[in-house]
Amino acid sequence: MAQQKRQTAKLANAKELNSGKYFQKEGFTPNYLLTPEGRRFSRARIVGTVVDTFMNEDETYGSITVDDGTDTTQLKFFNEMDMLKEFEVGDIVEAIGKVREYQGQIYMNAEILEKRNIKKELLHELKHVKTLEEWTQVRDTVKQLKESGKDQEEIEKEMAGKLDEDEVDSLLQSFGEQFDTGNPEANSNLEIEIIDAVEKLDEGDGADYSDIAEEIEGSEEEMEETINSLLSEGTFYEPQPGKIKKL
Repeated sequence: MAQQKRQTAKLANAKELNSGKYFQKEGFTPNYLLTPEGRRFSRARIVGTVVDTFMNEDETYGSITVDDGTDTTQLKFFNEMDMLKEFEVGDIVEAIGKVREYQGQIYMNAEILEKRNIKKELLHELKHVKTLEEWTQVRDTVKQLKESGKDQEEIEKEMAGKLDEDEVDSLLQSFGEQFDTGNPEANSNLEIEIIDAVEKLDEGDGADYSDIAEEIEGSEEEMEETINSLLSEGTFYEPQPGKIKKL
């Protein structure tokens, strides 16, 4: 059996990761996040500032919340607790890890985490902007080729040297996907209700999902989407699975 190729950790920012749709694959095919721009992430590289850290009492689970100026990303640790202890709020860090999803929230399973400086953070941001600009150009070209009636094999030949087959495939997939862009105006009242419920129910270790659901009028799906949005923007964090706490 051929050895599975290690997935490249692509430059990303928090906003890009949080905008994507997660796909769980079977067998040896890696799971991945697909963004509205058609970029696939199995592993990502981000740089930002630590705004929150957490470790449970048993030291079997921990997390670091990183803000890169576009949004927040949660880095989760299920091992390597000693690595987590080296970081505190205010540190600038570079993180590399597998992109994962839990209850609709996108996070990174941290593999490498190192302290950086503001210069490294700005350099990462500039490289990411350039990457997206170049990607947008080739994305527009692929879209034009598709609209002209060319099939995937023909597009792959046209884009040879600029995109590999997987990249063409991810772009074509993104054209046919629906991405949830949200409706802030419609969700504003629900957000207020959920924030109030969490503050009311939290007795120190966070509020349970099930208890929040009993306090809120509306569907469970709407509640989960709103909580995930509040987690992504840094209003909430998960001190442990199934628990929500306000920062």
